[in-house]
Amino acid sequence: MNAGNKKHKINRLQPGGDGYFRLKSTLRILENEQNWVGLKKSAEDMITLYPAAEIGWYTLGLALIKLKYNEEALIQLEKALYLNPDMASANVQMGIAYYNLKNFNKAVYHFQTAIAKGLDSHVLYYNLGNACLRLNLRQAAIEAYTTSLRKCENYHKAAYALFNLYFKNAQYTEALSFLKPIIDPNKLPNYLLAQAKLFYQNNPDVSRYHLLEAHRLLSCAISMDAAYGQAYYERAYVNSKLDDMVGFHRDRNTAFVLTPELRAIHATETYR
Repeated sequence: MNAGNKKHKINRLQPGGDGYFRLKSTLRILENEQNWVGLKKSAEDMITLYPAAEIGWYTLGLALIKLKYNEEALIQLEKALYLNPDMASANVQMGIAYYNLKNFNKAVYHFQTAIAKGLDSHVLYYNLGNACLRLNLRQAAIEAYTTSLRKCENYHKAAYALFNLYFKNAQYTEALSFLKPIIDPNKLPNYLLAQAKLFYQNNPDVSRYHLLEAHRLLSCAISMDAAYGQAYYERAYVNSKLDDMVGFHRDRNTAFVLTPELRAIHATETYR
């Protein structure tokens, strides 16, 4: 091998060269495509060529989590943090891996560490809330979910998690008053209806438990907006699935009075 080729070989193995950036770009593409098998293979290639680059160890850990190899993922993420102790995203993924392994104390630790390092996303606070909740740290979970919503008002997962906390004790009014400063009150009824429909839409064999949860959400929407015809219409359907035909007819008729165009829609929806 001549001196020129030897120099090219050495440069190719240094993070920052063309080969490194091409492979790094491939990792990003595969992650965006959620091609976890491909990401695992390319991350292994990155580690082979550039073992001092934390991105290879991090993406391998991420791929392993997605492929449900959480314990193996932790080993790779530890290596990423050894190479770059400030890598907050590695702490996030370690928190997810520990959560999947039901080690909620360590999950909370890593989520909080990521926050301390400057990561500040609504999804991170939502994950922290979930881990706190599994440790029965109710107030800490509420604070994490609330922070998540303040950062992204339309993040329905955090809003529904908050409602669930209050619903367990039938604290519907308190839940609504708590969320009003965080979410536009005009949006809350629509949000509640959308969440309710997730329980039964396209699911003819939905359980009674989920029907009751949907009923609670729709009742909450109606309590906020007594003229919300669509919410009455959806609750009528839920009543029919719960064998409450009195409630079905009452809510359906109310829906038709409040929103007459629903009558025409109802005629075309044979499953109702």
